[in-house]
Amino acid sequence: MSLHKEICNYIVKFSSKPAQRLGYEPPKKKRSILRELYHKLIFPYYFKFIRAPYERWQFCATTKFLREHGLMYDDMYSDKDPVIERAISLLPKDIQTRRYRRMLRGTHINYLRLFLHPSEQNYDPYIPYLAPYIEEAKFQLQEEEELLGYHPYDRRLYSGGTTGFGDLEPGLHFLVSIPNLYGAAIPHSKKK
Repeated sequence: MSLHKEICNYIVKFSSKPAQRLGYEPPKKKRSILRELYHKLIFPYYFKFIRAPYERWQFCATTKFLREHGLMYDDMYSDKDPVIERAISLLPKDIQTRRYRRMLRGTHINYLRLFLHPSEQNYDPYIPYLAPYIEEAKFQLQEEEELLGYHPYDRRLYSGGTTGFGDLEPGLHFLVSIPNLYGAAIPHSKKK
């Protein structure tokens, strides 16, 4: 009998027996009295009076910003991420166009320091129109990674240039839109 057959028989013989599973229980550490008081007296009040109100305020502020600019929450994802980039390419053409126009309108409104009319702000910005496409994009990229043998982030060329931070495009790290930063947009006129 060949070695391979012998090994297979050995594996089959021992894999057919049910293995005894031992559940791991971490040892219970006894807390100090000070730590017990901290967990009983400070923790609940911290979450009730500090953390929860802050999170509610943050949610309300985000909702207000999205409604004032006519955006959806999924519009805020960066399309520089390969998963989001693939998900956007999987979107139907009409949803892609609506997303693009919402972002264009939001940018223009922000530039003009205006807000949408209150009648146009009555919508739910948290409807996840991109979520199923993100899942499909993750699945596709995982398949490509397994079949082609490279990670989706590896196809990005380094374009950090002088910043040294590995930015995917110029201007992500520093505010290059300020006219006088690093001499940008300054006319180099020679005085005669």
